[in-house]
Amino acid sequence: MGNRWRTSWRRSRRGITLVEAVLGTALLGSLLVAILLGAARLQVQAARAERRVTACRIADELLEGWWVKPDDFPRRGSGRVASHEGWSWRTATRRSDEAQTLGGEIICLEVWAPSAAGDAVPAARVELLLPEKQDEDEGRTDTR
Repeated sequence: MGNRWRTSWRRSRRGITLVEAVLGTALLGSLLVAILLGAARLQVQAARAERRVTACRIADELLEGWWVKPDDFPRRGSGRVASHEGWSWRTATRRSDEAQTLGGEIICLEVWAPSAAGDAVPAARVELLLPEKQDEDEGRTDTR
């Protein structure tokens, strides 16, 4: 009886083969690469989200300042944001028959991030419906 257990123990494998070791290493390596790629994508996405949040805060600050004097609202302009280094803004009017029907015009405010690496779009864009600006000389609406 004692010999029977000793023989089966000796016949059992004591370790893994080279093929199993290589396959295990390859599997763990591919898992590590997948995790690192996912982490890199997450960091890029988080940076974009943070840039958008900052751009929305800047747009809010700009609009808050401009609403103090609605007549001086920059309908076509651009500039740097004093409170945030490297950030800039731009406004432009957009034609809209619906807005003209309401007696207004659409103003687009765009906030641009500093050195927007490869970004062809602004970090934030806000469209506002404002009353059409009256010409002070003639008392009629501005048709720019």
